[in-house]
Amino acid sequence: MTYCVPPSTKFEKLGVIHLACCPRAPYLARQAITRWLGGAHAAVEGAVLVASELVTNAVKYADASGPGNELGQVTLTLSQNTALIRLGVTDPGSRCSIPACIPLQAPNVSSENGRGLAIVENLSRGRWGTYRMPRTGYRHVWCHLDRDPSEAQLEELYCARVAG
Repeated sequence: MTYCVPPSTKFEKLGVIHLACCPRAPYLARQAITRWLGGAHAAVEGAVLVASELVTNAVKYADASGPGNELGQVTLTLSQNTALIRLGVTDPGSRCSIPACIPLQAPNVSSENGRGLAIVENLSRGRWGTYRMPRTGYRHVWCHLDRDPSEAQLEELYCARVAG
């Protein structure tokens, strides 16, 4: 299930980073997630992958220039509670942003694009969503990941499903 607005729950903020809307942003997002969670954290691989996908989408599809032609920013936040990690990406949105629901594209083995939100859907177990921020018009995409996934859960998440 995809939610538009994240369920309200108390989360402890682990980090916030503001990134220029440029090709280097996904790399810097991956570094930040690894730094905030630590390389040995059970959920770090999933969080790094989801952050990379969401920041890549923000860089690719957001209107990159702000007022006065300064470079737009992408903001990445990471929070946690006892059971979940919440990852959020806020970007300037775009003229075509009506993010009540971002459609998932059917993955195609031979396509070069279109798998990012399917990855987010899978790794978050459907606990993700997006909304437009009323005052600014910015887009916010968030997801919840298991904070302490078991070995069985990790194996299930990373096991490739092949269509017959």
